[in-house]
Amino acid sequence: MTTPRNSLLRHALPSLTGAALLSAAATSPAIAQEPFRIGALSDMSGVVVDLSGPGTVTAMKLAVEDFGGSVLGRPIQVLEADHLNKPDVGIAAARKWYDEGVSAIFDIGITSVALGVQQLTRDKNRMAIYLSSASSDLTAKFCSPNGIHWTYNNYSQALGVTKFYNDAGEKNWYFMTVDYAYGHNVQRDTTAMIEGAGGKVLGATRHAFDVKDFSSDLLKAQGSGAGVIALATTTSHVANIVKQADEFGVRPKQKLAALSLTLHDVKGIGLQSAQGLLVTAPYYWDQNDEMRAFAKRYFDRFKRMPNMVQASAYGAVMHYLNAVKAVGADDTAKVSAKMKETPVNDFMTKNGKVREDGRVVRDMYVYRVKAPAASKGEWDLYELLSTIPGEQAFQKPDPSCPLVKG
Repeated sequence: MTTPRNSLLRHALPSLTGAALLSAAATSPAIAQEPFRIGALSDMSGVVVDLSGPGTVTAMKLAVEDFGGSVLGRPIQVLEADHLNKPDVGIAAARKWYDEGVSAIFDIGITSVALGVQQLTRDKNRMAIYLSSASSDLTAKFCSPNGIHWTYNNYSQALGVTKFYNDAGEKNWYFMTVDYAYGHNVQRDTTAMIEGAGGKVLGATRHAFDVKDFSSDLLKAQGSGAGVIALATTTSHVANIVKQADEFGVRPKQKLAALSLTLHDVKGIGLQSAQGLLVTAPYYWDQNDEMRAFAKRYFDRFKRMPNMVQASAYGAVMHYLNAVKAVGADDTAKVSAKMKETPVNDFMTKNGKVREDGRVVRDMYVYRVKAPAASKGEWDLYELLSTIPGEQAFQKPDPSCPLVKG
């Protein structure tokens, strides 16, 4: 396993290569200018690697290629680092990159790392574009003028399944929650949705990030008598909970509301166990011709279909690089302002916008996982149920963010 020290040393190599190029440039005018560097900071080897990881790097590199490979007359270089889901490792890697002139860091993921990087964007006057990070606090009390929350958040991802069961008359809920900031945020925001619709939370249990046995929590959830068990946990935990819930006979007596389910989770669980679960996402590879076209290119490169995070990485890099090109300089304040004033339009988002708090507002879609008999192929996993317009899919700007006006 990669140690934190080895991880940081390994990912310091690109900067050393850059220094070597600059040294060579002093004696050889034919050598290209110093690269324009952006970074992918993610879980590259751990429990949530399939949510983003190398797949996101693949999408970022596709975007750089399509952009033309250079900006401001400099070749674009995509760096990679594995934060190992450890705040000290991730924040140290981000600080090192910013100090070495990396212009923007993409993805980031786990909330504890994301919040630390968000502070660094202010301290170092550099940008971060959050892809697999879900905490809505990134655009609330921890917002930054240099942070863009790109793909989704815990509110938008939980909204579809919560609304579906509220509308179906399910009023009693029980939470199984991962015990760190992300899980707390999901339970907090989803509870507000439930109670706002006249429902009630009957109880909750919390589990550690590294736990794999959920039998005790499931027994408590069963004993609560709640109609819906809400899984306020990460994608890495969902598969185990769903499979163990079936072993305990939880379904169909009680519903499972997986509030963070994504495509790779469903693929891993398998349709036999995952059928009927609901997913809220801004992208599914087989939804329309544009989404399918990108998915085919991505599959040819990575041999897997992209999930929402990996697909969104392409648009995020394109939007950022177009802003840099339009501004004509690597100026954080001007680039951030240009990103916010420019509509987001790509294969997965039409007429999206970046709000003043950094939140990207886009339509979200509610999907139901297909039964095995309804699937026509390995990646034919979802059926579309409904669309949630962007203005409904995300909370209104939070006044705790100092960027919010009025």
